[in-house]
This record gives sequence, C-alpha cells and structure tokens, in this order.
Amino acid sequence: MLIREWALGASAAVIALLGTVAPVWAADEDTLQEVVVTARRRAETLQSVPQAVSAFTADDMASRQVSSTLDLVRLVPNLFGSSNTGIPGANTYYIRGLGSTEQIATIDPAVSTYVDDVVVPRQNANNYGLFDVEQMEVLRGPQGTTFGRNSTGGAISVRLRKPSEDFGGYAEATYGSYAQRTFRGDINVPVSPKILTKVTGYYSQDDGWLKNQANNENLNGLKSYGGRGAVRLLPNDDITVDLSIEHTGGSGSYLRSYYDDPTETRLAATTAGGTGNVLADALANRGLGSSAQSTAVTANLEWRLPSVTLNAITGYRTINQKFMMDFSLPASRTVNPTPYYLTNDGRYDMVSQELKAVGSFFDDRLRYVAGLYYFNEDNRTVAGQVFGTSVSCSAGLYGDGNMTCGGKPGYSSVRDIRNQTDSYAAYAQADLDLTDTVTAIAGARVTHEVKALQLPATSYGGATTADLKRYGIPIDLETNVITPKFGLNYKPMPDVLLFASVTNGYKGGGWNSRTAYLPQQVTAMKPETTWSYEAGIKSTFLDHKLQVNLTGFLADTDNLQLSYTTPGPIAGTTLSTQDNAGNIEVKGLELEVRAKPLHALDIFGTVGIQQGEYTYVNPRARSFVSSTGAYINAIDLSDQLSRFPKKSVAVGGTYTVPVPSWNASFALTAEVDYTGGFWTTAANSAPSTLTPTALNSYADNYTLVNLSLAFTTDDDLWRFKLDCKNCGDKTYLTSVFNGYYYGDPRRVTATLTRRF
Repeated sequence: MLIREWALGASAAVIALLGTVAPVWAADEDTLQEVVVTARRRAETLQSVPQAVSAFTADDMASRQVSSTLDLVRLVPNLFGSSNTGIPGANTYYIRGLGSTEQIATIDPAVSTYVDDVVVPRQNANNYGLFDVEQMEVLRGPQGTTFGRNSTGGAISVRLRKPSEDFGGYAEATYGSYAQRTFRGDINVPVSPKILTKVTGYYSQDDGWLKNQANNENLNGLKSYGGRGAVRLLPNDDITVDLSIEHTGGSGSYLRSYYDDPTETRLAATTAGGTGNVLADALANRGLGSSAQSTAVTANLEWRLPSVTLNAITGYRTINQKFMMDFSLPASRTVNPTPYYLTNDGRYDMVSQELKAVGSFFDDRLRYVAGLYYFNEDNRTVAGQVFGTSVSCSAGLYGDGNMTCGGKPGYSSVRDIRNQTDSYAAYAQADLDLTDTVTAIAGARVTHEVKALQLPATSYGGATTADLKRYGIPIDLETNVITPKFGLNYKPMPDVLLFASVTNGYKGGGWNSRTAYLPQQVTAMKPETTWSYEAGIKSTFLDHKLQVNLTGFLADTDNLQLSYTTPGPIAGTTLSTQDNAGNIEVKGLELEVRAKPLHALDIFGTVGIQQGEYTYVNPRARSFVSSTGAYINAIDLSDQLSRFPKKSVAVGGTYTVPVPSWNASFALTAEVDYTGGFWTTAANSAPSTLTPTALNSYADNYTLVNLSLAFTTDDDLWRFKLDCKNCGDKTYLTSVFNGYYYGDPRRVTATLTRRF
C-alpha cells in the first residue's frame, strides 16, 4: 500500500511535468533562498542557528498547502499533532514524545505556541494560519532558556506580516470539498512615512464530512472568522512601535465515528437549538458542538541603540470557550447510544510583559540576548458531565459529599474551577567566539512561578476548596527553577556548522480536574522537566543549491504528566487521574534536505526517526487488579509512548514552468508524507483476555499524497490555484477515546487571488 501510494504521487507529478514546456533560466534565482529566523529571540539565518529548527516562509506555506499551524505536522520531523478530540479549533502537539491531549486550564501544554513573540498559553485557541502569516518556525527540543516555561517538547512560533510603506493588498476566495468556502482579504495603507497601517480579515466555513445517522446532520465541519488591525509607528530612525489588535471566533465539532468508517456515526444530540447554557443543552440533547472567541492585543516597542537593541513586548489575550461534546461509544448503527456529554464553559485571560536586550561586545565576538519576563493568567472553567438524562455524580468515598448521589452523599460532576498563575523570570544567553571557528554558548533562565486553585461552591453540589483542604490536596503550587543551556559550535568551513548542546526545560505543575469529581481525584502534579542532549550539522553545498541539516538527540524527562487509572482508597474503587506517570528516555535523528538542482525545480525532504521508553513508572500509574478481580489497564514499563510515531518521512518538490506568451507561469508541487504507527493512548489498550472489551487504541501507519497546481502572472497580481490534500483519500486514525477519530478525507479546493 505504501509503495502504491508513493508511486501514485510520483507518477502524477511526472505526467504533469512532462506535459509542460522547457523552463527559462535565470542565474540570479538558481540558489536556495536564505531564511532568517528568530529561534533564539534574535534575527539570524537558519543555517547559523545551532539547534533543531524548521522554518517556512509565506511562499513555502502557499506551495505546500499550509493554511494553519496544524498543517506543519506533516512537514516537520518528529512533530505529531491533531485536533483535540471533540474540539476542531484546538490542537494538541507532540514533539519528540512530549505533549498533552488535555486542554483544560489546570494543565499546561508541553509545546507552546507563540504569535509575534507573545505566548498563546491555552490549547483551546492555538490554530493560527488564516491571517497574513509571514513565517512559521518549529523549534524542537526544550526551549527553557529563551522561551521559558511549558516548552519541554518545543515551541511553534508564528510571525505575522507587519505594515509596510507601500499601498497594496489582496482579496482571495476559495471553494472546495464539503462546500468549503473561504474568503480572505488584506489591505496595507501607509498614512504617512511615519504611520503605517494594515487590516486583515477572513471567513471560512465547510459543512463537514461526518454524517449523523440519527438525524442526518453533517458533523466535523468548522466555521471560523477573524479580523486584525496593525499599526507601525516610526517616530525616528531608531525607534519602531508595532501595535495590533485581533479578534477570532469559530464553531464546529470533531467527533468520533465507527471503526474504519470515518463517514458515519450515531449520536443522540442535534447541533441545532443551542442556548449557550451547555449543561441545559446537554440535558436536552441539543447544541452539540463547540465555540470559541479570542481577542488579543500586542505591542512591541523596539529601540535600536549603537551597541544594543531593546524591546518592550506586551501581550494580552482573552479566550471564551464553550462546548457540549458527546463521547459515547457507538455500539450500534441502528440504536442511539446513551449520551456521555462533557460540558465546558470557560473564560481565560492572560497578560505578559517582556523586556529584552540584544547586543554584542568586543567587536561582535560576544553576542547576547537577555531579558526580564512576567506572565499572569486568570482562568475560570465550569466543567461538568451528563450521562443519559442526568448530571453525573460520584458517591463520596467516606460517606461525604455536597449532594445526594444514588441515595448516598456525593459530589456532582459540575465544578467551578478557577486557577491563577503568576510567573516571573530573568534570562540571558551568550555566544562567545573562542577562535574564528569555535564558539561557546552558555545561558540560563531563572523562573519563580506561583499557581493557585479554587473551587467555589455550585448549586449542583460539586467539590469545593474546603473539600480539597480536608483531604490534604494542595491548592497553591510554588516553583523556583533554573533552566540552563550550554553549547559548542565549530565551523570547519564557511557553509558548514557543527554543533553540540545540553538544554534544560520544564513544564509547570498543575491539577487533575477534567473528570476529577471526588476531592481525592484533584491530585497536584509536579513540574515536568527535560534534559536534552543534541549534536548536529547544518551544511550548504554546491554554490547554495543543496542544504543538508542533520540532528541527533537524547532527551531524559522526569515527572512526565499523563492520564491513567489508579486504585481508589476504598476496595473496589478506581480513580481517573492526570498525574506524574514516571520518567522516559527518547532518542532519535532528524534529517532535513532542500535542493535546487535546476532553476525551475525545488526539492525538499525530511526524515524523523525516534525511539522512546519508560525508565520508571510511578507505582500509582501501573496496571493493577482491583479487589473485585477486575484488571485495570494503566501504564507499564513495557508500554510504548503515546502519540509517538517512530518514523516520519516527507518528500516532494515544486516545478515551475514559465509561459512567456502569457506573461505567467505554472507551478506544480507534489508531496508524499508518511507517518509510522503509534499508540493514541498512554495505556496501550487493545482487546485481550484481560481486557476483552477494550478498544484498540493503536493507529496504523499511513501515507498521504498532496498535489498543488498554481497559475501566477509575472506581475504577481493574479493567481489561480488547485489544491488536493490526501489525494488518495486515505483513511487514517488520529485518536481513540470511547470511539475512533479520523483525519480529514480527500479535500480538493480552488483558490483565486487578486493582489493590488
């Protein structure tokens, strides 16, 4: 199957290329484009950065069909991601085995997203792409020194295009499979030489590709919209002030389907009739879906002095999210399953302030970046569960509770969860040229972080702060941590860089809360910490026509945060817990190649290979047999890491054919992406004699073929583009949670762009 699909993509590309005319040659365009990145919080060329980073310019993203940060998953070695189960606008990312599938605010991600150097701290609004993106970067491995907390796996950095001194813009319309229609627009208006402005907007909607047999509704569609205004102030030659405000919104669903059939499902609820009261909607089987709105304001003041550049970067973001999602198991194609709804009504506010300095000493032999950082987050989540026709509850383990549950005292699943974070940090990193070819790197970040949790009483009788205190659950967590970095670079020749580094990162602690209805389940987690050891080479050959980057790594992570099942304090009971499951070791290789063998041909390829294992499993996290004789599958030393494909490959190219008589050109891009098999859950569950009713949570390997054909006029004013994602219509699994979640089927779109 793999060979057949690779052959299909290659054949399609060859046939299309043979039907074109011979290219026109231009010597000044026969080399690879030099890419400038900010992976170390200062502007440097990609090939001079001594760490694993992938960068994609606007042209790269257009030719390779990158319309959101989630599309980066198929382009970057050892990066895995998908929409969170149920929530289409929220993404979960894993880099080198580290990530998180839970988006509730009491748990932090291991891969953070940054937009214009400002963190997007929550996974419920981290799918950027439809604005006017200038560049995306993926930093692999811990970024504890320059980016700080919650980057044990890495970071995704998005840089949006700034206002320019030229008037212009574009209008774009797309139509495609499942009635997808997208409209984007942008206008750049220089008010004066010192005041530049830019406005961007988009609207996108599709009807979805999953049919609910119970009511014939379409599911797994997404509607999204957004607007952004930016101003660049240039009071003098030394100062630049960038200001922006944006608002985005979206609604939709990403729901499970039958095994090996991603097109149909059966759910009791309708998407219509939602009132905004997600709990009442769940009890009435209406309003199935999710919605989120986000508003952000950023300011970046840059002051360029003779020996140092200073930046003051301010960010504010508020997110409102609601969802009512059915996670019931579809056991029958003819009978509706008993609904199992998780509900969420939350508001999440954050503010950050950073003061950064970039400069050099000793005739540029010592280069540094240093700064001070403050982050505050204030979150409120009203979370609950409805099973069948009633709000779920759990009987108290010791005859305790705030309501009556099955005739006994207990606790409601509806809880008002409020958590706050205050984080302060100071960081510095310096490169010192020991000789003309050897450079030493040293840096560190000092972080002080305080987290607080409160559970106010609810009318439903959920657990409260007083209940947590009664059972010894800490409601305040304080962390003081130093995350250093050390490295050594060697340049044996101008276009070859050898590097080795040791880097430390950490992910903040938190609390188990999504399905923690009993006070004893709200366990506190320690911070997750990672030490990563890297060595690699970045090289450019053949007069900048070939670029080869190779990185090897070994990472040791302690206090890995995962979900698992534990025995309860009362015989025969179990608890669902998100806690520190143990320690893991991951090692691997990452290869990235770009080549321009011909003026008209660009070739790209990546290979990611990784191996991982548990080196220690917390005794609380291990599989066990309950007092009633039931086997509870949790985590064992022999289990494989979850969402951890051991191999990923992407290969393709773009062939451009000028048509002088039309003053235009055609560009064909063909790409083949392979993802190895992986377990979707931490507990590697599958039907067995011990767990005969378990769902198989293993996802088989898959190969996707993507094609794109673009027609562009030489003046770049008109472009017409045909895109095909998953051209072979491959069925592939992304997640398992009381059902099977599949990736997008084949999508074909046509896009017309007019620039002015």
